[in-house]
Amino acid sequence: MSDYPPVVAMAEMTSMLGISRSRLVQLLVTSEFPNPIATLTVGRIWSTKDVEAYAQQTGRTLQPLPVR
Repeated sequence: MSDYPPVVAMAEMTSMLGISRSRLVQLLVTSEFPNPIATLTVGRIWSTKDVEAYAQQTGRTLQPLPVR
Protein backbone atom coordinates (compact mmCIF):
# COMPACT_ATOMS: atom_id res chain seq x y z
CA MET A 1 0.00 0.00 0.00
CA SER A 2 1.25 3.47 -0.87
CA ASP A 3 2.17 6.08 1.74
CA TYR A 4 0.67 8.71 -0.58
CA PRO A 5 -2.96 9.75 -1.00
CA PRO A 6 -4.78 8.08 -3.93
CA VAL A 7 -4.64 11.28 -5.99
CA VAL A 8 -2.09 14.08 -6.14
CA ALA A 9 -1.86 17.55 -7.62
CA MET A 10 1.20 19.38 -8.91
CA ALA A 11 2.38 20.48 -5.45
CA GLU A 12 2.43 16.90 -4.18
CA MET A 13 4.11 15.62 -7.33
CA THR A 14 6.98 18.11 -7.04
CA SER A 15 7.55 16.86 -3.49
CA MET A 16 7.19 13.19 -4.45
CA LEU A 17 9.56 13.46 -7.40
CA GLY A 18 11.97 15.92 -5.76
CA ILE A 19 11.77 18.38 -8.66
CA SER A 20 10.81 22.00 -9.18
CA ARG A 21 7.43 23.11 -10.48
CA SER A 22 9.05 24.37 -13.69
CA ARG A 23 10.67 20.95 -14.27
CA LEU A 24 7.34 19.25 -13.65
CA VAL A 25 5.69 21.49 -16.25
CA GLN A 26 8.37 20.36 -18.73
CA LEU A 27 7.68 16.70 -17.93
CA LEU A 28 3.91 17.10 -18.26
CA VAL A 29 4.19 17.65 -22.00
CA THR A 30 6.20 14.47 -22.60
CA SER A 31 4.40 11.39 -23.85
CA GLU A 32 5.84 9.30 -21.00
CA PHE A 33 4.20 11.31 -18.22
CA PRO A 34 0.75 10.05 -17.19
CA ASN A 35 -2.30 12.08 -18.09
CA PRO A 36 -4.35 13.64 -15.29
CA ILE A 37 -7.39 11.65 -14.25
CA ALA A 38 -9.52 14.77 -13.77
CA THR A 39 -9.48 18.53 -14.02
CA LEU A 40 -11.15 20.22 -11.08
CA THR A 41 -11.84 23.88 -10.41
CA VAL A 42 -8.62 23.99 -8.37
CA GLY A 43 -6.55 22.26 -11.07
CA ARG A 44 -5.58 18.88 -12.46
CA ILE A 45 -5.15 15.73 -10.38
CA TRP A 46 -3.26 12.53 -11.14
CA SER A 47 -3.54 8.99 -9.88
CA THR A 48 -0.79 8.42 -7.35
CA LYS A 49 -0.29 4.91 -8.74
CA ASP A 50 0.28 6.36 -12.22
CA VAL A 51 2.87 8.82 -10.87
CA GLU A 52 4.57 6.07 -8.86
CA ALA A 53 4.70 3.86 -11.97
CA TYR A 54 6.19 6.74 -13.98
CA ALA A 55 8.84 7.25 -11.29
CA GLN A 56 9.73 3.56 -11.33
CA GLN A 57 9.90 3.41 -15.14
CA THR A 58 12.19 6.44 -15.30
CA GLY A 59 14.44 5.44 -12.39
CA ARG A 60 13.33 8.26 -10.09
CA THR A 61 13.36 7.80 -6.33
CA LEU A 62 10.15 8.90 -4.63
CA GLN A 63 10.52 11.29 -1.73
CA PRO A 64 8.22 11.16 1.31
CA LEU A 65 5.53 13.82 1.35
CA PRO A 66 5.92 16.39 4.13
CA VAL A 67 3.51 15.98 7.03
CA ARG A 68 1.02 18.84 7.17
